[in-house]
Amino acid sequence: MNSPLAILCVFVALCSELCAAGPSAAKPNIILILADDISARDLSCYGGPVQMPVLDRLAKQGVQFNNAWSAPLCGPTRAILHTGKYPHHQGYYENAVAPSVAFYDDPRHLPLLRMAKSAGYAAGMFGKMHFGNDAGKYGADVHCVYRYWKGYDGPSHSPDGAREGMYGVSWYWHPGLILNGVGIPTTEEDFGPDIELKQLLTFVEANKNHPFVAYWPCNLPHMERNPATGKFSYTTVPELDANGENTGRKVAGSLRSNLAYFDFLIGRLQTQLQQLGLAENTVIFFAGDNGTADGDKGSYERDYAIRVPFVVSGGPVKQRGESDVLVDFTDIWPTVADLVGYKGTLNTDGHSFTPYLLGEPFTPRSTIQMAMNNARWIRDRDWLLDGCGHFFDLRGATKQADYKDVSESHDPEVVEARKRFDQLLKEIPIPDENDPLTRKAWQKFRKSGDKGKPVNVFVPDYLK
Repeated sequence: MNSPLAILCVFVALCSELCAAGPSAAKPNIILILADDISARDLSCYGGPVQMPVLDRLAKQGVQFNNAWSAPLCGPTRAILHTGKYPHHQGYYENAVAPSVAFYDDPRHLPLLRMAKSAGYAAGMFGKMHFGNDAGKYGADVHCVYRYWKGYDGPSHSPDGAREGMYGVSWYWHPGLILNGVGIPTTEEDFGPDIELKQLLTFVEANKNHPFVAYWPCNLPHMERNPATGKFSYTTVPELDANGENTGRKVAGSLRSNLAYFDFLIGRLQTQLQQLGLAENTVIFFAGDNGTADGDKGSYERDYAIRVPFVVSGGPVKQRGESDVLVDFTDIWPTVADLVGYKGTLNTDGHSFTPYLLGEPFTPRSTIQMAMNNARWIRDRDWLLDGCGHFFDLRGATKQADYKDVSESHDPEVVEARKRFDQLLKEIPIPDENDPLTRKAWQKFRKSGDKGKPVNVFVPDYLK
């Protein structure tokens, strides 16, 4: 018969083993933060002028992907994020070209939040809902999003004063927000991103003992539309004192002030995670949805519109700092699927980089790609083919301006690389403008003026 001492020793050993396995064995919480209209090259952690100290710290503590691609515009990026698929597999080729059946109503796709829910996660969505009027269809149990509701008395940002869609309300001062379908009364003193964060923090608190995924697509630093002139400009933001308290005054709108305030909000989120004891088991993704509004957004040139900040940090993520691993937005879906323990079909175009985050053996992608309109981008470690058909040598380049344009070069090394990329293009079909789901959208887009024209893609003479 075992002695009491022996039984006690076994019990202590088992407890120690369980305690050691606890945090790493627990399902990590996931927070996906999506900034609106910000290029990687604008931020300090990427060598840019705009300081975001909280994001800088997250980047140093986790992984800062230096070569991460979104789509060139807001809508297509979000479709890729939620489906894990490129436009040729889901139809979202432009803000103005979307299928008649939305991704959340199309049985061919499983939206990211619904996927996480099927793995036992609570799901929340807070902020910008680009498509549709029901965030519940995305899979969100709790949702606080911008839409008009009967009783909202704030401004519309549509030039004609319309109340439909995402421009039917203010995003910032006196915002139009609904929480689980019920309007939130606001005044001219209320700032939309503050309310987004408040509801996000409430969701985190409510699920502190249950795994959760929180999707926070903040409108910052997207410009707001002046309903009187139709012009866009950066919103003013609340002024903060040295203790982070609101002074009641406002700071003039600029990219810098908008991102400084967004960074402050991310810091508040981090503080709550720490106070609740969740920081060690919560993975934070931060990314931009496309390039900065003044110049980069929507561009077909180089990778100005699609190279965005992308940082993953917290929880089980290993500290790697800056990384040259190639990733694009299709990779987010399978990465989250791995982290949450999803056991269903991985019906995506992406490549999970979860092993890389966890410090495990990992085979990176050799190329990344993107598409918009009839334009296609591809890059590998050394070469880039942009949406205009221009070809660049990236070797030795530390910034986009350093890319060497070799589009018309006949150097054998360049020709060999460009021919290899031409073969890769065959795997990225140009859009079928007669697809029944998108035909009407394409017809309308093509009649919309210069923006609706096909891109004139350069082809070198040796490929003609």
